[in-house]
Amino acid sequence: MGTEHGPENTWGEWRRHLRSGPEQQLVRDWYRRVECPTCKAVVGRACRTGNGHPTDHHRARRDVAGPLPYEQWKQQGLWADPKRFTMPAVLKEAEKARTDYKVDLALGDGVAVVKIFLAERLGLSLEDEATLDRIDDAVRRLLQARGPERSADLVTVLASLITALLSTMAGPDGDPEALFDSLIRAQVNEARRLRDIEKQRASGG
Repeated sequence: MGTEHGPENTWGEWRRHLRSGPEQQLVRDWYRRVECPTCKAVVGRACRTGNGHPTDHHRARRDVAGPLPYEQWKQQGLWADPKRFTMPAVLKEAEKARTDYKVDLALGDGVAVVKIFLAERLGLSLEDEATLDRIDDAVRRLLQARGPERSADLVTVLASLITALLSTMAGPDGDPEALFDSLIRAQVNEARRLRDIEKQRASGG
């Protein structure tokens, strides 16, 4: 967490969903129908790095295989026309936070998530299911875009922000841990109270 330290791939895993699995397999099969002049990968096998790890198809192999036959695949119903994809709103908010505050990816994501909750605080206070669904969807999109490692960074950032806020709320002579404990217990008790109310309504009481 900190200030910006250079460009990063902010679309990450989300971009992998722009094409379906079968379409990706078509591309792989096309290139792998020939041997790779660079790494000597045999027909049907993936290209390898110098250390033996799988990698994208080498340029020489793509050249030997020739252009992908998109038109033929389309005629066979194997390849759909390209769809329009736009960056999800939560990713735009994260990019804006990085620019506005000049911070790194993880902190920008943390700011975006907090702002989502702030924007929906009325719905949250009313326990509105549609609001909760929108928040879940937005956060899920962000985590899918970042992948496991950067999702872990986001959790760390959010925890550090909460800790700093609790320390400020508790004051110099207060106990942030005790304050956090009381907040959690209050939330749990409120959730149980609302659950009991719903049970009574469902039973006609």
